[in-house]
Amino acid sequence: MSKGHVFTALVIAAAAATGHAANLAGIPLPWILGPMLVSAVAALSGLGVPESLTVRRGAQVVVGTSVGHGFTAAVLLSLAWQVPWMVLFALWSLCIAAVCSLLLARWGGLDRRTALLANLPGGVAEMAFLGDDSQSRGASTAISLIQAMRVTSLVILLPLLLSLFLDGSGGAGTAAGGAELGAETLLILAIGFAAGWCMNRVGIQNAFIVGALLVSVVDTLTGALGGRVPQWLFIVAQIAIGLTLGARFKREEIARLPRILAVGLGVSLITSTLIILSAWSIASPLDIPLSIMTLAGSPGGIAEMMITATSLGLGVAEVVAFQMVRIIVVNLSASPVARLWLRVTS
Repeated sequence: MSKGHVFTALVIAAAAATGHAANLAGIPLPWILGPMLVSAVAALSGLGVPESLTVRRGAQVVVGTSVGHGFTAAVLLSLAWQVPWMVLFALWSLCIAAVCSLLLARWGGLDRRTALLANLPGGVAEMAFLGDDSQSRGASTAISLIQAMRVTSLVILLPLLLSLFLDGSGGAGTAAGGAELGAETLLILAIGFAAGWCMNRVGIQNAFIVGALLVSVVDTLTGALGGRVPQWLFIVAQIAIGLTLGARFKREEIARLPRILAVGLGVSLITSTLIILSAWSIASPLDIPLSIMTLAGSPGGIAEMMITATSLGLGVAEVVAFQMVRIIVVNLSASPVARLWLRVTS
């Protein structure tokens, strides 16, 4: 075994131990925050754990499957009338992100297109891919860093803040259960992974978590297999996601773009705050508790917000629905919105 493999194994072991310690200490979202801290320290030291695309996708499939089995027909029907609100809120979120991107362009020295893609509530990889078309040197790197800063900051802040004033739960929860990993569960996970692969091939954002979620919901509604994700596997998936989040902060990239990193964090927090306040404004007419609406509206990533809701004992139905609608809206509109934005602000 090479030194690199040994160090990777040590980082993973330290991440699991830190997550366990955080769990014992009662820290919210322990199995993500602990590993994320360990992974970030390793990455900043120049010895980060190499990111495995297969492991990340597998973790997303586990999370999507676990959450999807918490949905019932009654929960889905209760969400149907809220869909127009979800679409309007997603469009409003894009407007807020676009306006705030002007701050990022001005303070961070980015061109307007790069600043917009960095600030849109989309996926890190997807927005960085669109940034490759930019004429600005290093655009995709800047976009990736700023997107990662937004997700990471919200993963750290929201669980800590929400744990102080939880105001209720409802909707669907996860169905993570006992210690066995049966044939039914393995089959559901395999089908979910295959669905995610197909959706990824056609360019759908967060395809693996969305595909697994849809497969799991269908299984729950039909009772075809009834496989349940063991609690230990759900924890392993969270550790993998935490390691991935921390590994994005590579020392060489942060050293090269310190100003963009600082400005990006500030603008991301401003944008996120305005979006969450907007979510609060529609919580009452939708009869959704503020704590749930915070996660439903937060631009913090669907997997991370789903796990946060689960960790805090909140219903995840509205969180999943709002986040999925925003995924669809961002997928369909990011490129045309960028072109329109450049015309409007030129």
